[in-house]
Amino acid sequence: MSVYDKAYELAREIKNSNEYQDYLKVKKEVEADETTKKMLLDYQRKQFELQSKQMMGQKLEDAEVEQFEKLAEVVQMNITIRRYLELERRLIVMMNDVQRIITGDLEIGFKEIFEREDKQS
Repeated sequence: MSVYDKAYELAREIKNSNEYQDYLKVKKEVEADETTKKMLLDYQRKQFELQSKQMMGQKLEDAEVEQFEKLAEVVQMNITIRRYLELERRLIVMMNDVQRIITGDLEIGFKEIFEREDKQS
């Protein structure tokens, strides 16, 4: 069996997993309620915006952090959104674990690329 065949088999297993099936169920619940969906999307957009600013080295303003924290509190009160975010988190953890297992013992590239050249001085 080829590596690609195994990859497709793994994809089928993931799609059939409880984690993914539970996630799809609650995702449908979110999609069925326009208010809930809008609230979730607003939350995720704001979260992405703040994370992007941080990654670009920009300082977050206290007001925008406070605004996001208040939004997060409101979002957490919605049981469907709370379940969605938890199931999404579990699915991401599973996918990260799978990737770590697959790539764990592979040696790709040269570790020296990350070492500083001025070390020789």
